[in-house]
Amino acid sequence: MESGTRHRGPLPQGPPLRDTCSSGALSPASDGEVRHTLTSYDDTDLRRITALYQPRLQQAMTEICSTVSAILHQKKLITETEHQEMKRLHDIHQKMASSEFLCKVVLEKEDARAGRAMWEELINFQHNPQCQKLKSILSEIHAKGSVLLEEITLKALESEGVQEDLKEAHRFHKKTLRDRNQKLVMNSIGGREKVQSFLLEDHYTDLVVISSLREMRVVEHELLVRGRDHERWRQQVIKKELETLKHHQIFRSCFGIESRSTSVAISGVAGIGKTTLLQKIVYDWAMDKIYPQFHFIFHFKFRDLNSYGSTNIRTLILDCYPYLGRDLDMILQDPSNLLFIFDGLDEFRTSISFIDSSGCNPGVSLCPDPVTLCPIADIVRCLIQGKVLNGSSVLITTRPTVLKSLKKSVIHLHAEILGFSAEQRKQYFLNFYDTEVIGEEAFRYVEQNDILYTMCYNPSYCWIICCSLQHTFKEAAGEHLQRPRTITELFSNYIYNILQNHTREQSNSQDVLLRLGDMAYQGISERVIVFSESHLQEHSLQPSQFLSGFLMEFLQTEHSLQREAYSFFHLTVQEFIAALTRFICTPPDKVTQLLDRASSIKDGKFEIFLRFFAGLSCPWYQKLEPFFGELPHATTCRVIDWVGKRLLKKMRNKRKLLNAFHCLYECQNKGLTQAIVTKIRNINFSKTSLSPVDCYLLAWAFELCELIGILNLQYCQITAESLRRLVPVLHKCSELWLLNVNMGDEGINILSQALRRPDCRIQKLVLASNNLTDASAPVLADSVSNNQCLKQLILSQNGFTSTFVLSLSRIILGCGNLTDIFLGSNQIGDLGVKRMLEALRHPNCKIKSLRLWDNSLTDACAEELCAALKDNTSLLKLDLSRNAFTAQSVSSFVHLILTSKSLQDLQLDRNRLEDSGIQLLSGALRNPMCKLQRLGLRENNLTDLSLQYLSIALSSNKIFKYLGLSKNNFTNLSLPFLTELIRNCSHLRVITLFGNEQLSQQVKNELRALNRELQPSRPKLKVEI
Repeated sequence: MESGTRHRGPLPQGPPLRDTCSSGALSPASDGEVRHTLTSYDDTDLRRITALYQPRLQQAMTEICSTVSAILHQKKLITETEHQEMKRLHDIHQKMASSEFLCKVVLEKEDARAGRAMWEELINFQHNPQCQKLKSILSEIHAKGSVLLEEITLKALESEGVQEDLKEAHRFHKKTLRDRNQKLVMNSIGGREKVQSFLLEDHYTDLVVISSLREMRVVEHELLVRGRDHERWRQQVIKKELETLKHHQIFRSCFGIESRSTSVAISGVAGIGKTTLLQKIVYDWAMDKIYPQFHFIFHFKFRDLNSYGSTNIRTLILDCYPYLGRDLDMILQDPSNLLFIFDGLDEFRTSISFIDSSGCNPGVSLCPDPVTLCPIADIVRCLIQGKVLNGSSVLITTRPTVLKSLKKSVIHLHAEILGFSAEQRKQYFLNFYDTEVIGEEAFRYVEQNDILYTMCYNPSYCWIICCSLQHTFKEAAGEHLQRPRTITELFSNYIYNILQNHTREQSNSQDVLLRLGDMAYQGISERVIVFSESHLQEHSLQPSQFLSGFLMEFLQTEHSLQREAYSFFHLTVQEFIAALTRFICTPPDKVTQLLDRASSIKDGKFEIFLRFFAGLSCPWYQKLEPFFGELPHATTCRVIDWVGKRLLKKMRNKRKLLNAFHCLYECQNKGLTQAIVTKIRNINFSKTSLSPVDCYLLAWAFELCELIGILNLQYCQITAESLRRLVPVLHKCSELWLLNVNMGDEGINILSQALRRPDCRIQKLVLASNNLTDASAPVLADSVSNNQCLKQLILSQNGFTSTFVLSLSRIILGCGNLTDIFLGSNQIGDLGVKRMLEALRHPNCKIKSLRLWDNSLTDACAEELCAALKDNTSLLKLDLSRNAFTAQSVSSFVHLILTSKSLQDLQLDRNRLEDSGIQLLSGALRNPMCKLQRLGLRENNLTDLSLQYLSIALSSNKIFKYLGLSKNNFTNLSLPFLTELIRNCSHLRVITLFGNEQLSQQVKNELRALNRELQPSRPKLKVEI
C-alpha cells in the first residue's frame, strides 16, 4: 500500500496496480490477464465480486446483454423463460432493465457456472467500442486481485451497530442533521418573499455524476469551460464511455481505487449542485437510508473555516455540534465510523499542500491527534492522508480549478457533477413558474436561444434565467415585450427587475448598487468570492442594510462558526454587477485603458467581465437609464471601437479570438460585425474546443459576409450539435477543414445541408479521421454529385470498405471539377479498387491525384488498376504506399509509367518490392518515354544492389526531382552509387536517406559534403540523411 493510505490491518498482496494516466484511469488489462484473475477466485468469491460490481455491470452491459443472454441460453445455463423475458425487455428498449434482469438471474443460480460464463463473455466483449465501461471494470478487478476480496470482507464487517454508550448521542445527532437539512432554501427576486423554502424530499432532482476526473484549463473561465465541455460529456455518457453513480454509491461501493473509498473528491463548477448534493447525502444518512457504517457525520464549509487560526479537531467539531461534548472523546476512539465532509475547497483562502510533509516538505506542521493545535489546512490534509484519525472517511468538494492540488493527495474516488440533463432542465422550468403553461412557454423561448439554453445545464443559471424572465412571461397576454438574447441582456433584465421593485428607495438603492459593484470588481481582481464584514465596511456597505431587503437581492449571508460571511448568489452575478458599475462610473477617456488592463490578465478571471462590459454598449442598456441616467455617447463608442480592434489583433490567439467573438455578439452591433468579418479571410480554430454556443456565435457573425476563405476546425472534437449550428455558413467556405472532429456518420447528414446548396462554394473538403463508415456514403454521394465547385475530397483514415466505392464512383463522375481524392488508411481492398475502375476509365474523370495508401491492396489488383489508369490524361499523382505490393506488381507499374501521358508522381513506400522489383522499375526510369518526376521507395527492404540499378537508370534523367529511400538496408558500399546518382541526375532536388542504420557517420558526412559542394550550381538540392 502507498504511504498514507488508510486501512485497519495488512492486506494480502494482489497484482501491482498498473500504470495510471493523469485522470486516475487504469491501463487496460489483456484478456489473458483478466481471465487468469477471475479463474483464481472460487465460486463463492466470484459470486461476491459479481454482487459488488452489479450496479456497474448493469450500466456496462446494456448494449450487449441480449447477446450474452443468448449465449448463456445456448449453453443451457439460463432457462428459455428467463432468456425470453430478458429479450422482451431489450426489444421494448428497456435496456437497463434487461441488464438488471440478467445480473439478477445469474446471481440467483445455485452454482457459479452461469456467472463464470457471463464473465467469460464480458472478457470477449471488452474490446467492443460500445463497451468501454466494461474494459475499465475488468482492468480494475485484475489490478486489485486478492485485495478486492479483503475489501469485500471489510465492507461486510464495517456495518456494526452503534455501541450502547453512544446511542443517545447518535440519535440526537441524526435528529439535528435531519432538522438542519430537510429544507431547500432558494432566494427570489421581485417578490414579497425574499427567501423560499421547499422540502428537500419533494424538490431534489438527481444530478448526473460521473466517476471520473478530467484536467481543467485554469486559464479559462471555469463556468464556460464546463459549458463548453458539457455537451461532449453528455454524449460520452450516452455512448457508454463514462460511468455514472448515485449519491448512495460514493462510499463502500465498487467505485474508486479502493472499494472502501475512504477519501472522495467531488468536483463541479459554481452552481452545479455540489452543496445540494452534500445536503442530500447528510439528510438521507440522518433518515437511516444510506451509509449505516458511519455512526457520525461531521459537515463543515470551508468558507466558515476561513476565520479560524490554530485550532484542533475536537474544538472544530464542538463549535458546530456542541451537544456532543460529553461523548466526543468516545466517538473519536473508533475513526472507521466517522465521515468528515468539507464543502468548497475553492473558497478556502489558505493553500493546502497535499504533498507528504514527512518526506517532501518537512517545514509543514502536522496534526498528530484530535487535540493538538494546528492550522485548518493541516487538519484537512492529515485527515485525507490518514495521519490523524486513521480509518475515518473524508468527502471534499471543490471547483475544477482547485483539483490539481487535490490530485497530489490520496484520493480513492474522484467524481464530477455534470448538472442537469435535457429533461431535468425542462422540469426545473415547470416547477419554477406558477403554472405549467407559463413554464412551457418560458422553456420554449430559452430552448430556441442557444446561449441561454446551454447555460441551463447549471442549476444556478436555471434559477437566474427563470428569475430574469419571470416578469416577462407574467405580463398580460398579447402585450409585446422585448426578451433577452444575450447574457448581458439577461442580467440587465435581472437588475432591472430588482431596481423596479425598489423604486421607493431608488436613490439609495442606486448608490448601494454602485458601492456593491466596486466590491465585486475588487473581488474579481483579487479572486475573492466570499466576503467578510470588513469587506462590506471597506466599501461603506453596512450589514444592517440587509434589513432594507435590497442587498438581499444580490448577496446571501451565512452565519459561520465565528462570524458572518457574504457572497453573491452566483459568481456571474458578481461579474455582471462589477462590469455594470465600471461601465457607468469609468470616464470615457479611461475606458480603453480599463479594457486593455483587464484583457491583459492571463488567468482568464476578467473574461466574462469583458463580455458583459462589451454587451452593455448594446441599446438594451437603455432599459437601465431611468435608474442610472444616460451614458455619455463617447463611452459606448470607445467600447465598440475597442472590441473591433481587439478582435482583429487577436487573430493568431485562437482562444482570445473566440472570446473576442463573444464580446462582439454581446454588443449586438451588426454594422460593427459586418465591418470586421469582411476583413477576415481565413478562420483557424484548429485544436480548440468549440461548444454549440461558440459555433452559434461564429455562424451569427459570418452570416454577414459573402465568402470565407479557409475555415479550419481540425482536431476541434465538435459535436453534431455544434456542427449543426455552423451549417448556415459552411457553404460560404472555399476550404472546410474538419479533420478529426469525431463527427461520425451523423455529421455527414448535417453537413449535407450545406453541400447540397446550389451556392455552395466549397472547393476543398477535409473529412479525414472522423469514424465515417459505408452508411454515410449514399448521403455524401447525393450531396456532392452535382457540386461543380468541389476540387479536393479528403476521406483518409475512416472506416470505408469496398461498398463505399459504389458511391465514390458517382462522386467522381458527378463532380465535374473534382481532381483530388484522398482515401488512405481505409479498408477499400482489392475489390474496392476493381469497383473503381469503370469511373477511372470514364472520359469525364478529371482526377489528378489518387491516394490509396494503407488500404490492404495486393498484387491481385495491380494489373487492372494500372490498365485503367494508363489512358487517363489527367492523373498526376498515384499514392499506393503502405500496401502489400511485391515485385510481381512492378511490371504493371512499369507499363503505367511508360504509357501514361500525365503521371509524374508515384509513391510506393512501405511495400515489399525488394531489389528484384527495383531492377524492373529502373528499366522504365531509363526510358525516354518516362515522365515520372517523383518516386517513393521508403521501407521496401532494398539493398545496395537497388542503388546500383537506380544510379544507372537516373544518371541521364533530365526531369527527375524526388527520390525517397529512407529506412532501407543500404551499407557503406552504396556510397559510389549514391554519389554518381546525386551528381549526374541534374534536376534532382531531394533524396531522402533517413533511417538507413548501416550507413556509417563517415559516409553520411561525405554525402553532406557533396550536397554543400553542389549548392552553388544546384541551390535547391537537399540530401536528407
